[in-house]
Parts: sequence; structure tokens; C-alpha cells
Amino acid sequence: MSETTKTIAFVALGLIAIGAGLFTRPTSADLDVETLVGTELTKKFSSPEDATRLRIVRFDEETATLRDFEVAEEDGLWLIPSKDGYPADASRQMAEAATSLMNRKILAVTSQGAGDHEQYGVIDPLSPKIEVGQKGVGTRVTMSDTNNDPLADLIIGKAVRDAEGQRYVREAGRDVVYVIEMDPTKLSINFEDWIEKDLLKLNPLDLQQVEIKDYSAELVPGMTPDGRLAIQVAWDPRSELTLNYHDSDGKWLAKRLAKFDPQTKQHVDFALGEDEELNETSLGELKSALDDLAIVDVVRKPQGLSNDLKAGGDFLNNPEAQRDLLSKGFVTASAAGSGGDEIISSDGEVISTLKNGTEYVLRFGNLTNVSEGEKKDEAASEEGAVEGAVKDAPAKGSDVHRYLFVMARFNEAAIEKPEIEQLPELPADAPAESDTTEKAEPAAAESSAEPVPPKEAETPDETQPTAEAESAKAAEPPSETAPAGDAAAATDETNAKTKELEQIIAERKRIETENQRKLDAYQESLKKGQENVKDLNARFGDWYFVVANDVFNKIRLNKDNVIKKKEPPKTDAGPASTGESDAGAPGTAIPGLPEIPGTSE
Repeated sequence: MSETTKTIAFVALGLIAIGAGLFTRPTSADLDVETLVGTELTKKFSSPEDATRLRIVRFDEETATLRDFEVAEEDGLWLIPSKDGYPADASRQMAEAATSLMNRKILAVTSQGAGDHEQYGVIDPLSPKIEVGQKGVGTRVTMSDTNNDPLADLIIGKAVRDAEGQRYVREAGRDVVYVIEMDPTKLSINFEDWIEKDLLKLNPLDLQQVEIKDYSAELVPGMTPDGRLAIQVAWDPRSELTLNYHDSDGKWLAKRLAKFDPQTKQHVDFALGEDEELNETSLGELKSALDDLAIVDVVRKPQGLSNDLKAGGDFLNNPEAQRDLLSKGFVTASAAGSGGDEIISSDGEVISTLKNGTEYVLRFGNLTNVSEGEKKDEAASEEGAVEGAVKDAPAKGSDVHRYLFVMARFNEAAIEKPEIEQLPELPADAPAESDTTEKAEPAAAESSAEPVPPKEAETPDETQPTAEAESAKAAEPPSETAPAGDAAAATDETNAKTKELEQIIAERKRIETENQRKLDAYQESLKKGQENVKDLNARFGDWYFVVANDVFNKIRLNKDNVIKKKEPPKTDAGPASTGESDAGAPGTAIPGLPEIPGTSE
């Protein structure tokens, strides 16, 4: 066969193959689009408990960056891998997210081609072809089981116009675009929606004392004593204010007020002036703000920092860790006898003491802005990708936040010690206390017996004495025993003393039992307080926290916020004068002249 013949044969076979491909290509009818409508898009779910991992990826069109959020159950605990494994409070949220994806029926098939993906907002955010300014990028939601096998892997796009609650979606790796009904608000990527937001978990009614340390600190270049240039901590101390709260009357009292004296370089105590008082409004807002202190974000601390805010040698020799600390607004400063350099904050600190002995040490660092992704979540439009919050929800306050270094410690002195009642004294002639219990009952039985009369002489006839016996008895000398009246008095006195002793012993036992109950309750309170502090530091230890700056402003007060001028006393003013003369009115008299007769009441 010649080369020309071979070429013609190959061309013919190619044309036949192309024709066969065109003839057999899938069409709308071949995909059975009509049969897909009404079927379930996510068929692998049997229960919300099947879902143990959720990953949500969103694309920021302005910056062409991805925001990747993930929550997963590991060894029975919910964690957020995308936040360095911070503990999640995700049981309810995960169940709601799984329910929002389970049993989603296909309501319509709108497209079968990739060219329509931008129109419906279902471009995969993980596609390597995405560029800055890319439009129509959806949100990829992957939910997996314990084996990390996907239960659902969808790209969720725009809302269907004029169809409330409906969305365009497609399965990852497939081009077909469907319409399903779903609630995207259950698929939040806001960190604070997946955690226990209440940072301190305190009851404001348990607040006993607040100590405010108003100062600023920063690192600045300076000269050392030996003339070298070095970075040093520059302090700007202003005041230290310790205030006690009495919940019995809802009043604040000043325990110690001190302001910094630049001359002596010491804090000097001062008292409120006669025209000054504590600002109950500001202090009330402080108490509420401690209760409302919510976590906005977290950042893992560098290695080498302990829960008591001390820096070990490894940390001090780690320049990267030092820079990380400094970037958050915290610096290290030598503290004599502390066993290490102490971490201090750039914007002061507040120590809050509870009745159970728990002390929260709050140290405030630099300002930080909430991430752009979080801003978009709160203000996501209905036409955009999956919203992190309900549309038209009110703003959540300022986007300005602040780093917070928090630790807990136990203050045994904050727990009120029980009042131990003194035991009543035993009588001087009472037996030893150790013998009291044993001897009390026999003495009581003995004292209650009737006096026994003297035993008469035996006679042959016990019922009828003989004459000889009577004569002999008459001849006997008189008895020397005490009169019957004196014996009865002595017995009564003994009985009274015994009864008094019994009463004292019973009262001592009651008091001892009550004192022991009080001591046991006190020891139990100490134990619970210490365990509570241990649990809190397990939560706090590895993290910087980010909190709202407006809450910080209510907590870290200064002297001018805490003290205010007294308001002038209110006086009961008489009726306003009309400006007209009252002279000559009935019942009135010109000053200095006697009253007109008959006009007084």
C-alpha cells in the first residue's frame, strides 16, 4: 500500500471518529435533565452527626486573596484548624451547617457549560486561573465524615432573583449548575460564631474588687548606665485605683486612690475632696463591660511564655518571639525576684477579683483592625457569595479592636474566712473533757435515782418485828447520820450540777460540729477556686485575644473617669414671683408694720 493510500485511509478514519463523536455527544436530553429535577443533590447524608469536618473557602475579589475557614472534630473535641487549633464550641453550629446541606433537592437545572459559571457566581475559588478582579467567584463548601470522605462538596453562587431562599450551586469538578433551596447564613466563616465568645465567664454579681493600673509603656532607644545605646522600656505611669463593690447596696467604695508623683517617682495616695465622689455611671459600665468582654479573634502566642506572664530564658533569647510580642503591644521588663522578665502591656492593666478568689489580670496591647474578610461577612450583599451574617443586620460596633493578654490567679484572701464560735468553758470541778462523754451518762443515771432509806435490822419475822427487837431498837444510841432534809438538798445540788454539765457538753458538741461544717465549706471553696483558675489558664495560656476597643475603653478607666465633681444639692424653690407688687393684697402687710386685724388665718 502506497504512502498516499495510507494517508487517505487515516484521514478517513479520523473523519469517521469525529462524526461518531458529534453524533454521540451528550445533549440536554441525554443528561436526562428533566429526571434530575426533584432528586437530591447531596445523597450521602443520613444524619447531621455524620459530619465531622467543615471547610469553607471564600475569595476576596478586591485583593484576589482566599479566606479559608475550617472546623473539625478530633478525639471528641471540636477545634478550628484554620486558627491553629483553637477550641471550638461547634456542636450546635455544625449540626445547623450539616442540616443546611442535607437533603437538598434540585429545583432546576440552569446550565451545563463552564462558560456560564461567572454569570451564576459558581467559579471555584480554588481554581488556579483566578486573577485580581475576577468576577463570579463562589464559595466552596466541603463537608466530610470521620474518614475525611466528602459528604458534600459544593460551590455556592448567587441568589436566584425573585426566588427567596434559592441559590445557584454546582458540584466541585462538574459543570452543571443547579438551583436549590438553602440557608447560607448557617455556613458562617466568622470565627466568633464558632467559639465560646464569653472570654471571662464571670457573673457580675460576684465582682468584689477592681484594681485599675493606668499607665503606658513602649520601647524606645536610650543610654545604659555604662554609656551604651540600647532599647529600653519607657513608662508613663499615671494612677493606681483600687475600688471595692458592695452588692448589698450596689455601691462602689474607694479602697486606695494613688496618683504618680513625677518628683518622687512614686505613687502617692490621695483622698476624695469634699466636692468629689466616685462616678457610679462609669463604674457601672465597667462592671457590665467585664461581663460583655467577648472574643473577636485569637492569635497563638510564641513559645516560651508561661501562664503567669513570665518570660523564660528560651523566650528572651528568641528575637522572633520578641518581635511577635512587640507587634501586639507587649514588652518584657525585669522584675526583681520574679524568676524571669515580666510581660507588661502598652496600655495598662486591670485586675478584677471575684468572691470565689479568682483574679483576672487583663493587660491591653496595641490596636488592630478586623480583617477585611470579616468586614465582608458582616456586610455581604444578597447578590454576593455566602453571607456570614443575615442581610441588613445591624452593625456590630466599631471595627477597631485591641490585643489582650489575660491570665487568672487565685487570691485566697478574697474568700471570706468563717467565724469560728468559741466553746463555752467547762466547770472547774468537771472531769477532763476526754472523760466527759463516758462519765456524763452514768452520772445522769445516778442523779436521777430515788434516795434509798437506811436498811432496817433483820428480824425473824420480816413483816412483824418482835417485842425484843423493838426493845433492843429503843435501847440503841441515836444515829449520827445527817437529817433527811440536808441529804435531799445535797442530792438536788448534785443533780443541778450534773444537768448543767450535760447542757454545756451538748452545746460544745453543737458548736464543734457547726465550726467543722464552716471549715469544710471554706476548704471546699478554696479548692474550687484553685481548680477554676487552673481551668481558666488552660484556656488562656496559649493565646493572645482580640477584643472590641469600645469595650476596652469602658474597662481600662483613668482617674478622670473614676472620679467626678459632686452635683450641687437640689433645693425646693418656692413659687416663682410674677414681678408684680403684692402690697395691698388681702392678708398681706407691709414689712415692718403690724398685721391687719382680721386678715390672718
